[in-house]
Amino acid sequence: MFFQFGHNSFATRGFAYIREIIEPGGNPRSQSPICQGCRRHCGDFLDNYYDRDMVVQIEESRATKWPDIIGSGHQSSFAIVSQRVIEAWEMEGIGTFPCFPVCVAPPFLKTLTTEPPVYYRLDYKKMVGAELDFEASGYVNAKACEHCGKFIDDWKQSGILQRGKIYPYVLKPGTWNGANVFCPKMPERYMYCTDKVVECAHKYKLTNFAFRPFEIGSGVGFRGVDYSKKNWRQKLPEQIRMFEEDFYSKVSLTSKVADSMETE
Repeated sequence: MFFQFGHNSFATRGFAYIREIIEPGGNPRSQSPICQGCRRHCGDFLDNYYDRDMVVQIEESRATKWPDIIGSGHQSSFAIVSQRVIEAWEMEGIGTFPCFPVCVAPPFLKTLTTEPPVYYRLDYKKMVGAELDFEASGYVNAKACEHCGKFIDDWKQSGILQRGKIYPYVLKPGTWNGANVFCPKMPERYMYCTDKVVECAHKYKLTNFAFRPFEIGSGVGFRGVDYSKKNWRQKLPEQIRMFEEDFYSKVSLTSKVADSMETE
């Protein structure tokens, strides 16, 4: 069983959140060239900019606790996890993964009564472990740019397609390398895992993870697996069913509204 995972800061409250990355400083996009093929920022500088220790500051909020996976408004695709996560994964035989230290710099919020944990950003570029079947996963004209090699698709048509139907993520047969935590070859920076990682989060009470089963694809609006419960596996089919019902009811409503506008 596979899941896409990240932080769950948008569906939970009370956890600290990264506002800014202060080291390395500056804007890497402004210092990287534009690809002549896909017209996106590219180049070694952009690709390697974050491959180093990082210093961050947190958002001014009413946060009262530090999460085990922390969200970032600067770069939401980063997977930044606490040392507790790294140690739990090692103890449970999930694996040891390449990462860079992330230091949370003061000032800290008065509502946070403890020092921040040691955090690490997973180095996704060294964790490629499978290839996604783009067509089966709901992407239109997805491929690697022939100039810079980055993932591109017809994002407008992909969006239209995925707004009308749930497309589960599908891996190309024989491409998964067996890792419990891994990234697809493309799109870059997506983080995937096995159910062993979800079980570990339950066992060690790791906080703020959002696990979305492959069955619901991107799962926009899905609040994440309720892994705090011992019977999360038994509850998951019902969670998926309720999400699908809500998704298709919204699709049906949108379709009815569009039809009514055409007849006026």
